[in-house]
Amino acid sequence: MSLTISLGVSLPGRLNEVAIVFVSIVLQSLPFVLLGVFASALVQRYLTGERLARWLPRDRFSLVLLASGFGFVAPVCDCGVIPLARRLATKGLPVYAATTFILAAPVVNPVVLTSTAVAFQGDWTIVALRMAMSLSVAITVGLLASTLMPETLTLSVPVTVAQARSADARSSGAFANIVAHAGAEYFDIALFIVLGALFTAVTQTFVPRGDLAELGGSRIGSVATLMPVATLLSICSEADAFVARAFAATFTTGALLAFMTIGQIVDLRNGLLLFRTLPRRLVALIVIVAYGLIFIESLAVNRVLLGP
Repeated sequence: MSLTISLGVSLPGRLNEVAIVFVSIVLQSLPFVLLGVFASALVQRYLTGERLARWLPRDRFSLVLLASGFGFVAPVCDCGVIPLARRLATKGLPVYAATTFILAAPVVNPVVLTSTAVAFQGDWTIVALRMAMSLSVAITVGLLASTLMPETLTLSVPVTVAQARSADARSSGAFANIVAHAGAEYFDIALFIVLGALFTAVTQTFVPRGDLAELGGSRIGSVATLMPVATLLSICSEADAFVARAFAATFTTGALLAFMTIGQIVDLRNGLLLFRTLPRRLVALIVIVAYGLIFIESLAVNRVLLGP
């Protein structure tokens, strides 16, 4: 059976499904990527390194806590958080604090918390647990990175031709400078968003979701199943709560929380961009801590809610 996509091209069913999912992921990501790159451009234009240094606390613990809470006032999802974090790092924010922000902001912001509450019909316990689990990973990784990683560690911020030109845009006014920087950031990460969307579309199309239900009732199996599924599906943080809600009749509450938490920290869509931005040892630390801590916390939630 063949389906015809909007361009009028007839494709085999599975291939057409991949194309539709791919386009939907790219279009879903686009507004948040734009939000992130324009926020980055505003930081580049108006925030100086000296000013940032005056605002930041001196001790590492306070700085990590501040970075984890910055998501409350920076409503960017995992699509747009990296360009903003990279720009803050160039202004003097330590890598461990920028990493904390990258991990916390996609969930700890008003837009995502509200969408989670709507998806779960006003169940603020789920909202609070999701926020707490996300913060626990972000703060743990930030503190470990501040201790285990050298202070000379830096984020990778490639200098593109557009970025080089944007350095001269200051003479043409603030608006031209902001647009130039936003364009430079966008074209720097667009390829990786597209590649991640393609991999995710293929995964969403060919993962046998019906087989997941067999493990849904197990306290351990449900968590162990939904965590890698969340990584593969790579759903945007504004929408993943609605997908998790669809699993509610089959999977445990701990598994749903694990799905919503790990999917915004370790996902296939932004994996390439994360590897390009952060040192590999730091990415490895994120994966190990996130999977281990979320798994344990999700099992604890199941034990409390379902009993021993």
